[in-house]
Amino acid sequence: MESWQKLLHPKLLKRNLITASLYLSAYEVCKNSIIEKPKIFFSDGIVEEKLNLEEYKKEVLSLAKSPLEATLLWFKSHGAIDDNDINVFKEARKLRNDIAHELPLYISESDRNIDQSAYESLLEVTHKVGVWWLINFELPINPDYDGQEIDENEIKTGTLIMLQMIMDIAYDNEPEEGYYYKNAVERIKS
Repeated sequence: MESWQKLLHPKLLKRNLITASLYLSAYEVCKNSIIEKPKIFFSDGIVEEKLNLEEYKKEVLSLAKSPLEATLLWFKSHGAIDDNDINVFKEARKLRNDIAHELPLYISESDRNIDQSAYESLLEVTHKVGVWWLINFELPINPDYDGQEIDENEIKTGTLIMLQMIMDIAYDNEPEEGYYYKNAVERIKS
């Protein structure tokens, strides 16, 4: 098949567009999920307007120039992640930047694929942070979980559930067409 035929082949074009957009979206969702957690920790409640900015700057943002890197270092200092996890995010950012700046190449060149393992590693680190956050911050302040034993392996974070739902919809992998939409409408009604 000629290169122009590959470019215009609807299935290949659709797959490449979906894969690129999913990776870019997942990276941004994961990044934001991680950055927002310490803001909650340094606030007077969940409302960001009540953020203790001076303490947040001193304890988190002072650790690195980038808010993401600073936040990852803050989580590392609390034992949530390690250097390998930080490197995973650095590699994920490099891939994100490459896709964003070279999007036409990712769409048009069939041999320019997005490394699925990079995507999975990004999700693993995000999940690791989310589970640590839940176990060490959210559950201890929620009386509904007092005295309950929590199996960390059974925890599914909201971020990963949302990304899985987006992937299922994008790749037509829903249990039935409109499954997530129908369930959301039913929850709102009840």
